[in-house]
This record gives sequence, C-alpha cells and structure tokens, in this order.
Amino acid sequence: MGEIVGAAIVSHHPGLVQPKEIRVRRGNGRDTDLIEGFDRVRAKIDEVKPDTLVLFDTHWITTGLHLVAGAAHYKGSYTSSELPFSMSRFAYDHRGAPELAALVEQVAQERKVGARNVTDETLPLQYPTLNVIHYLGRGEKVLSVGTCQTAQLRHFLQMGEVIGEAIRRSDARVVLLASGAMSHKFYDLDHVPPNPRVWHPDNVSDPENRALDMEVLDLWKEGRHDIVLHRFPELERAKYEGHGAHYAQMMGALGGGSCRARGIQLSEYENAAGTGNAHVWFEIQ
Repeated sequence: MGEIVGAAIVSHHPGLVQPKEIRVRRGNGRDTDLIEGFDRVRAKIDEVKPDTLVLFDTHWITTGLHLVAGAAHYKGSYTSSELPFSMSRFAYDHRGAPELAALVEQVAQERKVGARNVTDETLPLQYPTLNVIHYLGRGEKVLSVGTCQTAQLRHFLQMGEVIGEAIRRSDARVVLLASGAMSHKFYDLDHVPPNPRVWHPDNVSDPENRALDMEVLDLWKEGRHDIVLHRFPELERAKYEGHGAHYAQMMGALGGGSCRARGIQLSEYENAAGTGNAHVWFEIQ
C-alpha cells in the first residue's frame, strides 16, 4: 500500500536557474534565499525517503480535463517561450511514474472525474516541473500534474482526492510538491521596484496581496487548511498562481479541509516580478 510521506509548496520562477552571478546582482549583493531553501526542502525529503515526486504544475495549462504525464521517461532540452533569455536549452532527464499515472486514470474513471493519463514521451514539459526537479530531484520517479483552466476549487479538490487514492493503491512512497507562487500579480512593464534587492518582499506588486500572503503563511504554520480553503475566493482575487490549483490539488490528496499538516517555512518570503514566493514544508503525521 502506497503512502504520502511529505508535501511542500515550492517556488519555481526562471530567475532561480539563472547563473548565480546574475541572481546575486539582482539581489543587490545577495542571492535569492530560495536557492538555499531548496537545500532545506531536500533535507526534509531525505528524511522521509520517497521513491516518487508528484509535481502539481501551474504552467501545464489544460482545458476540459485534468491530465497527468505518465510516460516512463522524459529527456530533452527546454527553452521557455515566455522568458527565453532566462531559460534556454535547459537540459532535463528524469524517470516518469507510469504505474502511478495509470492508477490515477483508473480511479478517475471509477469516480467519473474527468482526468486522463498522457503517455506520449514527447509531451512538452513546463518549467514548474523542470526547475523544481533540477534542484530537488535525486533520481526519484516524477509525475507531473496539470492545471485545468476550466476547473473550479471543487474540481481541483476532487482531482487531488483521485491522486491520493491512486497513491494508496500503489506501492509508492510519495512526496507532493505544489509548484507555484502565492499571489501572482505581475507588475507593469515599466515598473521600477522600490527596493534595490529585486527579491525583497517590498517589491511584491500589491501591498494587499503581500498582506494576504503573510496571513496564509501563518495559517499554514498552524495547519489551518480549512480556513485557507474557505478563503479561496480571496486567493483567486490575489491571482494565486494557476488559480491556486497546485495548493488545492495537494490539499485534496491530503484530506481537504480536514488536513492539519503544519507548515514549516524553509525560505524567506520573496518577490519575483511582483509575485509572492516561498518554500513551505508540511509535516505529514
């Protein structure tokens, strides 16, 4: 019987895979703390010894169906169409999780949830998966999960429940990684960040969004996912990345509003182009 042994919210923005000298220059002499934060997250992963990482990817936008990437292996070179000068010819090579992906589709069919398994190994992967695996992967199987743009909160929770049941039917030890930002309102093209350290939270685009992020971080630390899910309309107004699908699907797999996994913040809260970012690990009892 499989089990979920850990979970985390993790940032993935392209600035994290730029050369260190660029990151330090943008940080006014200091690197983004999200880099060392990845090491802290990996230490938590090492403690629970998973064989599979499930990535909830906020850039793999699907329509009309939830999708999982179920090929046995993924290898290639990625150039971002959004930010090609930040990510160009980025090499990746990792195992998939085809058995778990097949179980996800099976459970979805049983529960009449619109979800399919994509087994084509030429499926284009997105950088919320690739960047996180670059820093956190150590040879584990990887299952990438999409963000259905026609879904609402209840649908994301249902898909998370499907994934949780599929994991239980498997023999996998799984860490869930919700790959995305918190508030995700970009600043305008001609905006000049008020703080010379680009990563500084003063540079988050909207003070109200930053205040909401601080409240959510506190609620996560208390394990009050019921309150965060109840306040989901506020998260959507703050443009939480991918409609908040990464967090909501992860919560569905962990029991939804009944989940009381306490969050441990493993990085500073930082800005990236106006968005709020942090790594938070959730202890699974």
